[in-house]
Amino acid sequence: MPLINLPTDELVGCAWVASIEGFSPSIVATQLPDPALKDGSPAPWVVTPPYGFVQVTVVGGDEDPLLPIYRPVFQLDCWATKPGSNKPPWYRANRLARNISVATRNRINVSRLLTISANGVQYPSAMVQAATVLTSPRRMWDDAGDFARYTMDVRMQWIMPGETLD
Repeated sequence: MPLINLPTDELVGCAWVASIEGFSPSIVATQLPDPALKDGSPAPWVVTPPYGFVQVTVVGGDEDPLLPIYRPVFQLDCWATKPGSNKPPWYRANRLARNISVATRNRINVSRLLTISANGVQYPSAMVQAATVLTSPRRMWDDAGDFARYTMDVRMQWIMPGETLD
């Protein structure tokens, strides 16, 4: 029997952040894309609202031993840069982080069913049940050149509807 595609913590984390109002899948991934296209023009994430990018990295967490519940901890890095300026646009990166923080406290909409796809592959849906900020957004001074970066840690709890333990 072939292996089935199952959602991962990274896929769920990216999908949840991308589903926040004002965000989109084009500005959320596990790797920061180049700020410029091959022709030298700025990449869309640099010049299109909300003017930034969120990098999602799993840094810890656990699974419930008795129930199919997943509780990853993510480091979310919010990046921004401004073409033609050598000053990091801290306000842009901070705005992304603060909007994520506010979304974790939206008790009505924090729990939502996520449609998950990556690289043309469709995965079973996941339901994020909770998201909690563990560390407040903070400015990172190790930025490269004109990049601004705010980082924060968020714990999520998610399930895959219909998953049961045998």
